[in-house]
Amino acid sequence: MRPVLSQPCSWVLQVLLVSNLFLWENIYSMPMCFDMEEYIEIPIEELFDSAIVMAQYTSNLTRQISEEFDANFVHSLGYKARNFSTCHTTLLATPASNEQIQQTKSDVLLKMMISISRAWYHPLKQLVRALATLEGACKTILLKVIEVEETNQKFLEEIKAILVRIHPGAEENIYPAWMGLADVRSADEDTRHFALSNLLHCLDSDTDKIATYLEALKCSIIHNNNC
Repeated sequence: MRPVLSQPCSWVLQVLLVSNLFLWENIYSMPMCFDMEEYIEIPIEELFDSAIVMAQYTSNLTRQISEEFDANFVHSLGYKARNFSTCHTTLLATPASNEQIQQTKSDVLLKMMISISRAWYHPLKQLVRALATLEGACKTILLKVIEVEETNQKFLEEIKAILVRIHPGAEENIYPAWMGLADVRSADEDTRHFALSNLLHCLDSDTDKIATYLEALKCSIIHNNNC
């Protein structure tokens, strides 16, 4: 039996997805605004628990997506070795070890997570668009990426709510712009596949990083580091 990703996509599904993605192109630069009122009455521990569940789920999902994509579109060791090029979010100074995480102030760590999540807003939209039109990529991987995009927005809301609750009046940091659109849209298949593979590896790394930060932060704030 052929892998799911190599099976023909539903023609109707593709038309609907591509049509919607062309509409998204027109709102690419719109700012994201969230209503925080719905989170006011939620206990802070519940907010943490909900955000952690989303972060862990997204981390597992992005790893699946990256592995599925490489299994279907990356065919040589030399090609795979190139996938560790710089991610756009490496411009953010983030703690790498458990000790560094514990030494980072809670507001700083929360702002880092918000910056990382916001930095993926546009890349995720373009990733969905690229996979919807990529020959050989079908329903399974595409729907997973759409789910990651949607979950990222909900996660961002909850992290912002946590920041406001713990540090009222705190302002968000700027986030790095993604400059890889040209490669993702390249007419050269190898360039396009490499760009998508690299983007997925970066996404996997960042979602894992966020899940780690969030668990450490809950341990610090809710349990006073007694975990």
